[in-house]
Amino acid sequence: MALRPSGFVEYSPSEQRIFDQLINEIQNQFQLFWYTHIHTPAVESNAVLLSKNWEETWKQIFGLYGLAQWAGDLKDYALHFDLTVPFARYVLDWENDLTFPFKRFQIQPVRRGERAQKGRYREFWQCDIDVIWRRDDEKTVLYYDGETILTLMHALNAVLKKLEVKDEAVFHISNRKLIIWLLNDLVGEEKTPFVCSYIDKRKKIWAENFIASLVDGWIKKSDAEKINEIISRTYTVEEVKEIDKLSENKLFFEWLAELKSVLNFFETWKENTWEKLNYVIDLQIIRGLDYYSGTVFEAVLKSDEWLGSICGWGKYDHLTGYLNPKKDIYAGFGGSIWISRLLSKIFGESNEWKSEQKTASEYLFLNFEQTKGQILKLMNKFQKEWKNCELYYQADKLGKQFGYADKKWIPYVVILWEWEWSEWIYKVKNMQTGEEETIKL
Repeated sequence: MALRPSGFVEYSPSEQRIFDQLINEIQNQFQLFWYTHIHTPAVESNAVLLSKNWEETWKQIFGLYGLAQWAGDLKDYALHFDLTVPFARYVLDWENDLTFPFKRFQIQPVRRGERAQKGRYREFWQCDIDVIWRRDDEKTVLYYDGETILTLMHALNAVLKKLEVKDEAVFHISNRKLIIWLLNDLVGEEKTPFVCSYIDKRKKIWAENFIASLVDGWIKKSDAEKINEIISRTYTVEEVKEIDKLSENKLFFEWLAELKSVLNFFETWKENTWEKLNYVIDLQIIRGLDYYSGTVFEAVLKSDEWLGSICGWGKYDHLTGYLNPKKDIYAGFGGSIWISRLLSKIFGESNEWKSEQKTASEYLFLNFEQTKGQILKLMNKFQKEWKNCELYYQADKLGKQFGYADKKWIPYVVILWEWEWSEWIYKVKNMQTGEEETIKL
């Protein structure tokens, strides 16, 4: 009988080591673009968590309850289901101490009370970045659309390189208001929200069912087919002129100009960097939540789109208004890397990660009865130089200690015999090549 609850990720020691390295890699990339680290509690009040989309949110949250009498007030709290709502609360609590635009990153687990399935968990890690500004400062708003996505591109490229994955992350970029004005022309403003809801899940229900669903909603079949044709393909930067022909509405072109500005940012950056940036225009990307107000995006693996999004989000105009209507002054742009979903593919496709028992140790110090005190002094010298070390736990046969190093993939073994200590030398053996180097103390 499995004791671990369904939908909660747990890694082997070697997998956990890889996970920790990737989190560190992502954090380094976020800091490279001057995002500030914050951490919020795992628990928020229900009043905060249910302040937006109450009917949908209450189905997802894990509520708390107290087994002891004194803990009865816990029923008013729950585990957070994402990092955006806690961040909105954070901005309001700390606004007098923050300098805007405020750039933050947050890497924490979130919990959702939904059915576990492939690529979807009840507990998973989000690696979030957001830039927040006051809406009365509109000079820097559009710049952060490009910079945030670019930061996530760099971070995902670093993760895939670290994992030695022979695949690429492709960013599918669109503009929510661009699509809305296009749909207003095709089906009318009243039916646009209905069509948007089906565009968001078109990949899951297939094109035929998508068209049929629109027709059932009193959309002309010819219009449904045209919408399907528009969103069923992607556009490169060179093909963006084809989008110009989709509408003659002035507001459509206003939001298209915003999308082009973001793309121009990437094109300019590409001329000055060695980093490979993969992106396409995809009008199917609309994001299900209605608070997104402009640029939206999702990233998928080029050879495995069916894994689902491994990164995404977009621009929003009302971060804090639903918590405090009098403070509806903050807008922003954010994105997140869903590292748990990406690792479900990497660890699930190969047993190599599970079979390896790699540790963080770079050096194994062999343990001999005659040199116990001296080997500890030598190991302390290595540790002062920030080298990861491990001492074999007891004086044992040489072959057994070497076998331990091999099993744990420790690359170097440090050997100190009694006679070597008297001559102020020790040996370091490369476990991969078998070569030994004699070093003076």
